Amino acid sequence: MTDPIKELPMWRYRGGRVQAARDVVVVEEPLEIRLGGEPFQVLMRLPGWEKELALGFLVTEGIVRDLSEVVTMHFCGTATDPLLPPNVVDVHLTEAALGRRGRRHLEVAYSSCGLCAKEAVSEICSKTPPVAGSLAVSGAALLTLMDRLQEAQTIYRDTGGTHAVALASPDGRVFLHAEDVGRHNAMDKVIGRAVFTRRDLTGMVALLSGRISFEMVLKCIRAGIPILAAVSAPTTMALELAQELNLTTVGFVRDQRLNIYTHPERIIEAE
Repeated sequence: MTDPIKELPMWRYRGGRVQAARDVVVVEEPLEIRLGGEPFQVLMRLPGWEKELALGFLVTEGIVRDLSEVVTMHFCGTATDPLLPPNVVDVHLTEAALGRRGRRHLEVAYSSCGLCAKEAVSEICSKTPPVAGSLAVSGAALLTLMDRLQEAQTIYRDTGGTHAVALASPDGRVFLHAEDVGRHNAMDKVIGRAVFTRRDLTGMVALLSGRISFEMVLKCIRAGIPILAAVSAPTTMALELAQELNLTTVGFVRDQRLNIYTHPERIIEAE
């Protein structure tokens, strides 16, 4: 496995002077996802959890709905495999899953393709079922889980160059976390790990180190995660989609406070 950080030369400006030095920088590399040997998507990501990233991506793209739809999955991390170039995950899916490839619209730049926000949300809602489940969590538990996520960000502390996502049970007994150069990758990695280990995503909370964006909301909805909490702010389009598809969103989870933006019934007061 490639080391997630690398030491490189740099120059520091301090007190009006420039001096040569070295710094640790987070590693970014491409990962190609293939479906049955055919190129499908290239993701720029932090090395590690390649199979989880590929599986999570396919789940949050709406292509894979259950682990049983994955026939085989193979990762080649070096050039020693004569059948695959480096950094390729080749996934063989059932015919039913392959038939969903045409539904991809996660990363569409809606403003540039002529769709307004309302039309984009309407299009997604027509093809995506709302989040089910009655999971409830206290505000105090969310604050504790967010503190735990921040403590787990070891690569960020070394480099300042990663985002972090966790999936956790309300009591914290299950806590899956990942760091990556892309927040979307970090989300896909933890979702992929949860699916691989057959966790019930309807009983878990997603925690973000950054903001609540439209794409992150959509990933949670497609995975069936009922609560999305973040240390930072939401966007209007994210909240509109969350409201329509029954996702609870919680922002500014820090400093012993939080804001609930959609479906507040899942957040309970302390007894």
